[in-house]
Parts: sequence; C-alpha cells; structure tokens
Amino acid sequence: MLRRSHLPTNVMAYLLLTLNTSTIWAATESKQPSGKIMKWVDEQGITHYGDTLPPQYSGKESSISPRGLPQTDAGNSTASEPPGKESEQARRDRTLQAIYSSEHEIDRARDRNLEMDQAMLEGLEQRKLSVTARLQALKNTETGYSKRGQPLPKEFKKDVKSALLEIGKIDEQIAERKHHMETMRSRFEADKKRFIELKTGVPAGESTSTAH
Repeated sequence: MLRRSHLPTNVMAYLLLTLNTSTIWAATESKQPSGKIMKWVDEQGITHYGDTLPPQYSGKESSISPRGLPQTDAGNSTASEPPGKESEQARRDRTLQAIYSSEHEIDRARDRNLEMDQAMLEGLEQRKLSVTARLQALKNTETGYSKRGQPLPKEFKKDVKSALLEIGKIDEQIAERKHHMETMRSRFEADKKRFIELKTGVPAGESTSTAH
C-alpha cells in the first residue's frame, strides 16, 4: 500500500510561489517588444503607436522606422504575391540570359525555328495545287462526257468528293501552320523584349520617355 507524503506548509508555499513566479516570467518573456514601432487604428478611428500590438488589431498594423517613416515588411510583400510566380519569372530570366548573348541571336533562333514551319507550309500549298489540278481535270472530264451525251463512270462522283474533302483538310492544315508560326513569332518577340529589359535595366516602353 502506497503512502502519501505530506510536505510542510512553509515548503508547499515556497514551491507555489516559485511556480507562479516562473509562469509570470515566461508570460513576460513571450510578450517582449519586437523592437519595431507599430501603428494601428482602433474602432473609434483613433491612431495608436507602441512597441507591442494588441492581438485584436493583428493584420491591421503598419511599421514605423526610427525616423518616423512608414516601413514595408519584406515578408508580407512576398506573401501577398501568388505562390511561385516570382521564382518562375526569375527562372525564365536566367534561362533567357544563359541562352542568348544579344537580341540578334534571338532573331536568328526565331528564323531557324520558322524554317521548318515554312517548309511544311510550302509543302501543303504544293499539295493543294496538285489536288486542285486533279479536281479541275475531273471537271473537264465531266464536261466532255456531257458534250458527248455519255453517262459518267460510277467512280466519278466519288473521286470529285474525295478531292474536295482533301482540299478542305489541306486548307485547315495551312491555317493551323500559319497560326503556329504567328504564335512563335510573338513568343520570340516577347523573349527579345524581356532580354532587352534585363540587359538595359529599363522596362520596355520607358526607354523613349527617359531619353527626353
């Protein structure tokens, strides 16, 4: 059977006093001033200044520098930006500067990329000319049969329909290729614009105004 030990009253009082003192000290330590002068406005519109912000005004304060000027918290400014946006732009900028050394290199890279598209576009246009010529030959044949009063072969209408469908598909492919080329031109133009901004340190559109 366990026995309970009873501490003397004076010893118990000393322990309680020590515990309370430690608790108060810990609470005081957790509420030490941040070293910054804070500014906040209460519900009545009265502006207050102090080194400790009341909890109910958290998120509504602003920092004041020792010279009395508003101070921007770098942590808060980055937190307000969409996650990953700045790092993604920085990565793209580093890649751009690593690949190219001048805007002329960007132009040459654009032209090299467009060469294959241009070759494919020319191939499509040649195919269209060929199919169009075949369709015209079918129409001439139809005219000949009509003049002679002879019936058209069974496969004739099928050949005409096939030629018309092929021309339609080629037209779609030509439109898609031209759109792809225009998108590529726009992308390289945007890369060149950003490259010049990084190189000169002047945002695009401001170079003219700063020059005057």
